[in-house]
Amino acid sequence: MEVRYLLPASLEFLDAVEFYESKAPGLGEEYIEEVEYALELLSSHPQLGVPHLEGTRRVLLGRFPFDLVYLIESDTIVVVAVAHHRRQPGYWRDRT
Repeated sequence: MEVRYLLPASLEFLDAVEFYESKAPGLGEEYIEEVEYALELLSSHPQLGVPHLEGTRRVLLGRFPFDLVYLIESDTIVVVAVAHHRRQPGYWRDRT
């Protein structure tokens, strides 16, 4: 399956990469690898994430405190949010 980010989700992802890289060299790359691994799994098994709000599904990252919130649209996984666990739940609802 193809993976596509909504613009706000893409910006959340890039902000997190920048944040982690500023904390320790290489940590941003580890974050990228974690997200890419999760998206590879979802590409093969889109139903892997648990049902969530507004018809979305979510999958938790293993090492970092983030959820990938996504929709399945025919043959595409649409990443709606890269949501930090400390953010207000459902803050991204207007994106669906």
